[in-house]
Amino acid sequence: MATITIPKNLIKNDDLVVLPRKEYEELLAKQARQTGKREIKVKRSVFFRVPKKHERFYEKLDQELTECLKDCENGNLIRPFSSVKEMRRSLEK
Repeated sequence: MATITIPKNLIKNDDLVVLPRKEYEELLAKQARQTGKREIKVKRSVFFRVPKKHERFYEKLDQELTECLKDCENGNLIRPFSSVKEMRRSLEK
């Protein structure tokens, strides 16, 4: 059995927790999924070929779709309204 010595300056207010690396990484991955901190990037398939003159349009479209998906994940979206009053209130915000 291996023995380690932990310096007192690392232990503040009994806040020390020791975890195996694998469990720690799983915990971080689970937390990232719950908080929505994953990488979102829209990129069209290599099989979807476009003419060179439209290349910039599709690149910009990919960027805009990426931004929209990030907004949706963060909850920055407007849902369908059941009345005109709801829509006006939302737009005035």
